[in-house]
Amino acid sequence: MMPGTKIFGVGYQRTGTTSLAAALNHLGIKTRQFPKELWDDIDHDIIRDYQGFTDDPVTLLWRKLDERHPESKFIHTIRSDESWLKSIRWLMTTGSIKFKESFDEYGDTFNRELFGTTVFEPDLFLERYRAYNADVITYFATRPDDYLRIDVTRGEGFEKLCPFLGLPVPAETAFPRLNVQESILKVRLWRLARALKGRLGR
Repeated sequence: MMPGTKIFGVGYQRTGTTSLAAALNHLGIKTRQFPKELWDDIDHDIIRDYQGFTDDPVTLLWRKLDERHPESKFIHTIRSDESWLKSIRWLMTTGSIKFKESFDEYGDTFNRELFGTTVFEPDLFLERYRAYNADVITYFATRPDDYLRIDVTRGEGFEKLCPFLGLPVPAETAFPRLNVQESILKVRLWRLARALKGRLGR
């Protein structure tokens, strides 16, 4: 991998995008997860400040990013339809409470662009998820050096990621597994604790 090569995670939300960002950072690739600033300005300063980007709005901008940054690497995180549908259901319900601020600022906008709605509709969401994955796979079909498909939910990790990036596999380091589903009770307690901490810190 050439120095300065941009790396874009083009997997849909809830396919391991947070875990991928952590893995890239662990490999020394300065990565931004949820680079929302690019939605308003695709040439925002963060495109120069970071080398890697995962999660929305990359899923909405990847073609334009490919045009602007030739010879970039694209990592397509996927998971089974059933597993993803269960996880996106969590995001649109319990997760919307945990990440309320992000939803209010950008999340709802991105969901409207991706799904045409901010309300979870399983048939529609699954249709869009399948169509998106097929589109990305077709787009990069003739560019194997630029594109990697990986399913971290099935245990794929550094042993697949590192050869693609031309980097050594870290010894005795497990691939990150972050932003897992949590119960509504745990989320509400977490928000309460954060609110109390904020008040006490004033």
